[in-house]
Amino acid sequence: MKKLGAIVLVFLFVAATAAPASAGDLLNYIWDTRTYQHPYPANVQAGDLVYGHSPDLFNAIIPGYWIHVAIIAWYNESINDWMVIEAKIGKGVILTPLREFLSRYDVVAIQRVKTDDATRQRAVQFAYAQLGKPYNYDYLGKPKVYSDKYYCSQLVWASYLVASNYRINLDENDGGWSWKYFYSVAPQEVYDDPMTYTIYYNSA
Repeated sequence: MKKLGAIVLVFLFVAATAAPASAGDLLNYIWDTRTYQHPYPANVQAGDLVYGHSPDLFNAIIPGYWIHVAIIAWYNESINDWMVIEAKIGKGVILTPLREFLSRYDVVAIQRVKTDDATRQRAVQFAYAQLGKPYNYDYLGKPKVYSDKYYCSQLVWASYLVASNYRINLDENDGGWSWKYFYSVAPQEVYDDPMTYTIYYNSA
């Protein structure tokens, strides 16, 4: 909640000091509500990780370039789209079509974890079991693997930690303290971890 309070204060400050602009322009500066078009990625596999970057003020609050990460779960033939499991602010752990996820961000990427398909599938299963849990707003403390709430990169990190019997730790500094990330695991840390590599990247 402290995090949300800080965001609200920043919003009020910008609203009071910004040059005259439309309400839509101001909203997109604080929280980008535009939709973006990206080529649909090929060669996606269950267990891949998808990232989003936004050019808004919220991006400046989250350390690192990427502000969101989720795990790709399975291909839904009824809608011809992959399904993504994500922990989303205000909604908790939910299912989202990949096209919808990609459309939120001006820059997107997909990475694969350096492991076997069985481990990737177990990671998906762990993430799936967390559906319906609330969002975790504690970005500063040490994240829990088994928790009653998750933020986006915590969910991805925990899924692969459990799936690999604690051999794959996607926290780049392995839970250590840093002035940039504190004890938390950020989307950028997952992206930079040596156990992940990029298979798709696009800027709208």
